[in-house]
Amino acid sequence: MARRVLMFMVMVHSAALLIAQTINITGVVNEAGVGPIVGATVIVQGTSVGTVTDINGSYAVSAPKDGVLEFRYIGLETSVVPVSGRTAINVELQSGSIGMDEVVVVGYGTQKRRTVTASVASINGESFRDVPNPNAESALQGRAAGVSIITPSGAVGQAPVVRVRGVSSITSGTEPLYVVDGVPVETGNTSYVGNINALADINPSDILSMDVLKDAAAAALYGSRAANGVVLITTRKGQQDKARISYNGWVGITTPSKLIDVMNTKQYVDFKNLSVANRYGTDERSNTPGYASPHGSKAYNLWTLPDGQYVDTYWNDYLYQTGLQHNHSVSASGGSEKIQYYISANYTNQKGMVVNDHYDRLGGAANVTAKATDWLKLGINLNATTSTTSYTDRGRKGSQYATDNFSRLGMILPPNIPARDPATGAPYYNGSSIGYGPNTVAVTYYNPVALLEFGDRQLSDVARVISSYFAEIRPVAGLALKTQLGIDYMTVGDEQFFNSYTGDGFSPGGQARNAQTKNLATTWTNTAQYSFSVNDHNFDLLAGVETYTKDRKRWGADREGLLDTKFTVFQADYANIYPYGNLIEESSLMSYLGRINYDYKAKYMLSVNFRRDGYSALSKNHRWGNFGGASAAWRISEEAFFAPVTFINDLKIKGSWGVVGNTSIGAYAAKSYYTSGYYGSNGEYSLANIADTENLKWEASTKLDIGFAAQLFRNVNVEFDYYKNNASDLILNVPVAPSKGIPGNSITTNTGEMSNTGIEFSVSATPVKTADFSWTTSFNITTQHNEVIKLADGINEIIGGNDYNITLPGYSIGQLYIRPSAGIDPETGRRIMIGKDGTEVLVQYENPGNYFRKDDGTSYAQSNITQRISGGTMPTYYGGWTNDFKYKSFDLAILLQYSGGNYIYNGSTATLSDMRFWNNSTDVYNNAWRNSGDKAKYAKPIYADNVSNGSSMPISDWIEKGDYLRLKNITLGYTFNTRNWGRAGISSLRVYASAQNLFCLTGYSGLDPESLISANDQAALQGGVDKNALPQAKVFTFGVNIGF
Repeated sequence: MARRVLMFMVMVHSAALLIAQTINITGVVNEAGVGPIVGATVIVQGTSVGTVTDINGSYAVSAPKDGVLEFRYIGLETSVVPVSGRTAINVELQSGSIGMDEVVVVGYGTQKRRTVTASVASINGESFRDVPNPNAESALQGRAAGVSIITPSGAVGQAPVVRVRGVSSITSGTEPLYVVDGVPVETGNTSYVGNINALADINPSDILSMDVLKDAAAAALYGSRAANGVVLITTRKGQQDKARISYNGWVGITTPSKLIDVMNTKQYVDFKNLSVANRYGTDERSNTPGYASPHGSKAYNLWTLPDGQYVDTYWNDYLYQTGLQHNHSVSASGGSEKIQYYISANYTNQKGMVVNDHYDRLGGAANVTAKATDWLKLGINLNATTSTTSYTDRGRKGSQYATDNFSRLGMILPPNIPARDPATGAPYYNGSSIGYGPNTVAVTYYNPVALLEFGDRQLSDVARVISSYFAEIRPVAGLALKTQLGIDYMTVGDEQFFNSYTGDGFSPGGQARNAQTKNLATTWTNTAQYSFSVNDHNFDLLAGVETYTKDRKRWGADREGLLDTKFTVFQADYANIYPYGNLIEESSLMSYLGRINYDYKAKYMLSVNFRRDGYSALSKNHRWGNFGGASAAWRISEEAFFAPVTFINDLKIKGSWGVVGNTSIGAYAAKSYYTSGYYGSNGEYSLANIADTENLKWEASTKLDIGFAAQLFRNVNVEFDYYKNNASDLILNVPVAPSKGIPGNSITTNTGEMSNTGIEFSVSATPVKTADFSWTTSFNITTQHNEVIKLADGINEIIGGNDYNITLPGYSIGQLYIRPSAGIDPETGRRIMIGKDGTEVLVQYENPGNYFRKDDGTSYAQSNITQRISGGTMPTYYGGWTNDFKYKSFDLAILLQYSGGNYIYNGSTATLSDMRFWNNSTDVYNNAWRNSGDKAKYAKPIYADNVSNGSSMPISDWIEKGDYLRLKNITLGYTFNTRNWGRAGISSLRVYASAQNLFCLTGYSGLDPESLISANDQAALQGGVDKNALPQAKVFTFGVNIGF
């Protein structure tokens, strides 16, 4: 490797000596009738050399004396001007076709949007570069039709859930393929113990553009990995220009967007004792024989302090904080005709709104392109990061909702128990839990103050390098031969520690876990591309071969029984040690690909793609698969008969069809798994627990897209698409009879089928544009209808892992599966349940298992109160609305994001009305039934009742609509006039203030209608359940952009 790097540097240095004779050109770019244009692109035609205009519309570029300059700006006509030896060229751009000459990144190349026939959503990096974004995916939220971005939690470093046109698999991966500068990269949660975002390793400030390939025609060149769409990320590159340095930094604070209102200590004691009396006839009762509280004889008592005050703990004060975050990014770019470079460094530090929730990232990027000769171009793209995500507890890894996360304790711990012992000041606890306090009933949850003080933590250290190295040869005009080696290397170090005094580590006497994971993925791509024209017939041909290999290794240990409690690290002495998470995985993919693009005068267009993949994870009989797509478009506005329609400047009708696949099935999906262990004194054994599946093949997705793109009045862009995606051969575990002796009593096979249909509509315009003021707006909406068509013989339904969801043919995936209820009976305060025969039934928890008919009081069998399909959890529509205003030197950007048509089970309400110790909500206190005739929201408080409230079994009273409209971001900026700042070396200066998640309009009564879904593969099967999820944070930032 060192030799290769040395050779590359020698070639780069040699290329610098070959700079051809050029001249320096300066000028100003204006918009006709408006004035100077900021950010117009100036390119030396036929090269990658170029620059952008500054705040005054000025530019400076080096070009050959006989060269040609192209001047571009979105919404204006491109101007092409010969240099002709001139050193000063001023240009005035006219109003024109918005975006028609914009370059769109597609699979293994680029196209002008004018000739694109497939469905591609493009987001320019400038649209989010000046807005604080924690990760690259968040920049897409609300900006691209057909792309749903869901933020499942307010925890820092959390991976969002990204879906392109719905869900294309039931049990396999549903995340799109991400390709960074031509390199497919590892995404999702790469931690073994926690929840981290692998794509956060890409600094948003380094992103030039993001293009989402949504239909099969666009994504088919990625074949077996494109079923869930493809996101192409292009990072910034250097241009021929003088060295330009820029700095982008911001600092901000975070606070919870919403928290549950909880009882004070007197309300809590009063309410809990009422529940005890309602069950036992007296509130003087202990559930622990022989235990008496020193603070009183009742089940729940006030803890009186020496000064006469009562312990009244507001637990959120110990769990939440005003988080502080700051980000710094500096870059340098420039180059000559022969060499262009872009180099950047970035640092991000986020202390979240939850105590001990921390994310830290240090990274850098270097992109260098060298024109070694007239026919040889070399390049390297390098992104390196190291990051740390640490927290005390976010709940179970991969869980769809966190019933045991750290922040949940703020809404369930009793306020009459102190965080610290008033006598000693030490954290208050009793064994593994917080204990009794002044009560006669023990609380089995932990004291968060004790966990923090005794060192409980989870931590993931990530070091990653994403790089690509390429050489491109152009032996003859129109022919490009390119070879590129892409490497994605990542190491993840996971650490956990649980103290021996209290909490999860109490039982094993202290526990520490450590797992080290190494991921190495290499992609070697070789392509030949030939572009030529015959009269007005234009052809672009592509052929290529690609190999992809992935190696993953993990080794870890679980150590228990800490021998010296002064230590809180894995390296201390422990009594026992066990293996933890060890694995070795290898997989490979071999591919052949091709594409033909044709157009006639950009009026009639046709594109055909093909890819053949062979994947090692599948059986030898089905290892190879063929994928492809075709698309066509007709620019009807170019026809002579369309000339009288003057208000439509451009109209393109398009359609596509194709088949792509899904490889998110594991490295050994078709192989048997063996579990080893020891059986008494009989020695070691190995037992197969998953059977061979010799007929396992690809999941396939057939995609149809029909639509149009139009421009009206030279100012309004409209795009419409109808899509239908049919996923077939979905992989499911089909049960078999135990008598067949098949390990696991099931066979993994291709059997399921599912469809997604919908429409996408987007419109953008600049309604107002004067010399001092402009307003640009963009709106998009996507509808989606998901339906499971088929599961498998022997499988009529799939119950989600939380028992709240069901998936079955004829419905969308992950339907809520809830027992019907009808509120509270005013006379008795009992929850009214509905039997399967329609009978109204009262729940009487005091006599467990007893249910009585409301009309005559006779008993009713609980088994007749069955779960029913109760509503879809997938949104049926979503989108966003952006507005950008500019007045002189001020700019204001507003992003609204919305979603709806889905239902949510408010499990937090069920938890908070659970009549064990954790019902701590003021809403429950104020709205519970107390007297005959009360029209109450909550049932009569009966101690330990976890049935009437929908906690132990879901009830329909807590189903709510999930529609919302969120002010996702609002940014106000001011750009200084730096024309006379030459001596300071500052070419541009902008300051801004930004707020995120400022408000959310919704009828949902929980903390956050969006924080419902995790990024694990089973999320779609068990979505729409909110059980103590951490809400998103309000973020307030102040930033500055400086150019030198």
